[in-house]
Amino acid sequence: MIDISGVFHDVEPSWGINSDSGRSTLVFVTDGIVDYLIEGEKISLEKGELLYIPAYLKRSWSNAVHMTHKKYTVVFSNDIHQPLFSDNKEDLIRFKPRKAAYYEQRLTFLYVQWLSQRSFYREMSRNILSEIFILIAQEKEEWHTSPIKEKTVRKIQEHILYNYRRNITIEELAELAGVTSNYVTVLFKEVLGVTPIQYLHQTRINTAWNLLQSTGMSVREVAEYLGYCDQSYFNRMFKKWMGMAPTHVRV
Repeated sequence: MIDISGVFHDVEPSWGINSDSGRSTLVFVTDGIVDYLIEGEKISLEKGELLYIPAYLKRSWSNAVHMTHKKYTVVFSNDIHQPLFSDNKEDLIRFKPRKAAYYEQRLTFLYVQWLSQRSFYREMSRNILSEIFILIAQEKEEWHTSPIKEKTVRKIQEHILYNYRRNITIEELAELAGVTSNYVTVLFKEVLGVTPIQYLHQTRINTAWNLLQSTGMSVREVAEYLGYCDQSYFNRMFKKWMGMAPTHVRV
């Protein structure tokens, strides 16, 4: 069984870890670059990348030269009789998830659960982390997706990330990808596991969370900034993805 000992959200930290081992670590970088030293080998982890470090590996980390970062980190231990992955391998895993927005959303929710310490927060936190590892295992199995499909979906994904504040239509994405409106949704979900519209909302709500935490913008201002003309609709979407109302973020 997974036993979580800490969930952290580092925002432009001015410190680092000199040396550590004995516990497993999951890292997801949301901005900038962070340098890890794993058993003497340097790994520069960039925005959107995920790193799983098994407990037995010695590791340290620091900010990259002239570059700070933001990241989520989960530190935990795991029953050796229950391997995290079906292939029973406890190896270092580094990759850029296709479902980056969803990973960030789930890690944000995990962080909220851990901080709030509401009833059953440990059970909820374990379930969220287990879901993330299932997603990792699933992506490992699907790394051989057709390169053409992968390239097409990456193009759509990039378009959404650069234009998420405005109204993006399925017809627009279909024209961009050179496929039919029906197929663009099927293709996107096949590769990333969510529809383009779901991905759009995930990206918006992740941004909303960061804005509510790091700026003085009101909920209405954040909603309008992210393209939600109806604040009540924004509130429903926020609660759906984050498990709480946007007004509770600053509480």
